[in-house]
Formats: sequence, C-alpha cells, structure tokens
Amino acid sequence: MSTMVERKLRVVDLAMGWAGPLVGQMLAEMGFEVVKIEDTLRFDWWRGSLSLADRDLRPIERSAVFNSANRGKLGTTLDLSSPRGVELVKRLVADADVVVENYSPGVMKRFGLSYDVLSAINPRLVMVSMPSFGSEGPECEARGYGNTIEAMCGVTGLTGYHDTEQRYTLSNALGDPIGGLNGTFAVLVALRERERTGRGQWVELAQVEAAVPLVADALMEYQLNNRIPHPIGNRHPSHAPHGVYQCAGEHGWVAFSAPGDDRWRAIARVLGIEGDARFATESARKRNEDALDAKITEALRDKTADEIAAALIAAGVAAAPVYSAPEVMSDPQIQARDFFVPIDRAIVGTHLYPGAVAKFSSTPLVTDRPAPLLGEHNRVVFRDILGMRDAEIDALEAQGIIGNEPRE
Repeated sequence: MSTMVERKLRVVDLAMGWAGPLVGQMLAEMGFEVVKIEDTLRFDWWRGSLSLADRDLRPIERSAVFNSANRGKLGTTLDLSSPRGVELVKRLVADADVVVENYSPGVMKRFGLSYDVLSAINPRLVMVSMPSFGSEGPECEARGYGNTIEAMCGVTGLTGYHDTEQRYTLSNALGDPIGGLNGTFAVLVALRERERTGRGQWVELAQVEAAVPLVADALMEYQLNNRIPHPIGNRHPSHAPHGVYQCAGEHGWVAFSAPGDDRWRAIARVLGIEGDARFATESARKRNEDALDAKITEALRDKTADEIAAALIAAGVAAAPVYSAPEVMSDPQIQARDFFVPIDRAIVGTHLYPGAVAKFSSTPLVTDRPAPLLGEHNRVVFRDILGMRDAEIDALEAQGIIGNEPRE
C-alpha cells in the first residue's frame, strides 16, 4: 500500500510527553520512518513510573497515552550523557530528514546536539524545537506542561463557571495537541521549502504561542472595547439558551444552542415551554437566562438525552447527547466510519485506538502499528540503519549505553 510519503523520509524523535511525540506519530502515519530515542534511565515520562506496579508487570509498557502517541515508531535507547551515545545520535542525524525535540531551551546544546552542530553534519536537516515558552524572554527556561501552557496563553482564564467561587478550572492539557498539530504543519512546510532551496532549517515553535489563537475573541474584546472577558461557563456572550442541560438519569446530559428566535421557538415547541414572554426575544432571554435555564432543566427532567437530542435535531436545532467514553466508542456514526483501529501491542494485547481523522483516497494513512517497547528496535536501528555489527551492539549494551530494561 502506498503512503503519502513516496520515498522514505527519516525522523529522529527525541521528544517526550504528548506535544512532540504527536508530531512523530502523525509523520509515521504518513509513511515517515520515525526513530524514537529514549534513555533507559530517563525514558519518556508519559510511560509512567516504575513505582506504579510490580516491575514484573512492566508498568512502563502499559501507559495508554504513551501507547497512543507513539504508534508506528521504531523504539531505541541511547544514553545522551555518554559521548558514545551522542555520537550515535549524530550518525543517525547524518542520514535523517527531520529531528523533533521538546526539551527546555539549552538542553540540546548541553548534549552537544544543537542545530548548529547537527546542520553542519547534515545541511538538509529540518529540526523542530518545541519549548514551552520559546528560547528568549524571562520565562524561556521554565518547564511547562499542557496545563501550564493553557494558563499562560489565556485559556484557563476563560474556562470556568460564572456563578461559583472556584472561578477557573483546567481542561485536559489542551496546549499539548495544539502544539503537536502546529509542529506537524511546520515540519511539512519546512520540507517543502527544502525542495526549493536544497537546505534544511531550524524551526522553533513555542507551545504557548501556538495556543494563543484559541482565545482570539477575548484578545479582540480587550483591544477593541477595553473589556477583560471572564469565564461564562457553558453560556454564550450574546444568545440563549446555550449550554449543557441535565436530563433523566444521573449521567444523562444534552448540549444545544439557540442562536436567533427561530431556533428558540423550535426548542420551545419540542420542550413544551412555549408562550413565556420573558423568553420571547434574544435580548429578553439573555436578561432572564437564569430563569430560562431553570425552566429548560425542569422540562428535561423526565426525558432521556438521546430522546431529546433526536427531537431537537429533527426540529433543525444543533443538539447532541453528552457521551461518556463507552458511548463514544459504541456510537453508530463513529463505528460506520471505522474510526477506531484495533492494534495488538506486546504486554497490553489488542485495544482500540483513535485512527486518522483525514482520509486520503490514494495514499491512506497507516494507523495500525503499535508503539514500541523500550529499546525494542535497538538492533534494527543500529544494525540495519547504521550498519553496526552485532559485536558492537553487544558492547553498547554491556556499557549501558543502550538497553531494553529501565535502569533504577
């Protein structure tokens, strides 16, 4: 089966967590050969900790998030505190097309693997660095994660309910996938530019800056009207109703929105709450939003989420039941598109993983290859890619420079 990448392009993936590894995962789906490098002491922290379970249970191989974000890669280990380990990275880079890393600024330079060093070895190299806050400025050395990036870019400042003392709340590390998607786009653009110039380049992507556009409306509100937007929960700045409402059953919830009076009249007919003058116009509904939400909640008390969502959709209203994880996986629409892909991985067995969102008719993405075990492909990488003899690889193992078991 042909893939999007007609010839093998190689990626050296030094990233950890979610944002950087997501770049490597998406490139692997396109047909890139992605070599993920970890250390047996400081392995990818998304694998979890050895303390999570008895060591015989291989706890670092059971992380669902790691196993999802690293699918399709060749897994190898190298001790980058060792000159020999650094030398082998350079040998891999010499014939690579892309390097992806998301360390704090300065870490790659301390390893002796800065872009200046690597581009001297391979002038066609595209290197993408993904620090949390960039390589300049007062926060550049700060360590960041998806949730801290959310806070710094303004997302957390808009995430919360309007009527509680706990004003702000975190989402689910939204900064990470946004950074990963932007990183993938950057790689593809840099490779396209390389076709024109014949040379690679260094791409720096500050993850916090990648997430700032998520709050573009709040930034414009401040610039144009000198107003600082505050959290409004599930409500909308200008129209009502707009929210997530509880239905029959502890876990029954439905989401819907009514921009404009026509949509409201359709909702009122379905719920049987027509004729209340307080809700006749959009401005009136916003003025009386607490009373409106209370009336809607009362009308939904004996209706199931699926029932009311179907009725609202039939009436031309944008509505959906709020699904739990099992309901997402069993949803007929999702199943009809074969979105979830069964993948068999050592240690954990066969599970369903999210597949590719984009479907290419001629060059489909490859989504069914598992994430590597720690050091699983050491011999494949060092023997088949670098041409090393088995005795040399044995020596690396004996010296602790590579391995497939975590060090304490």
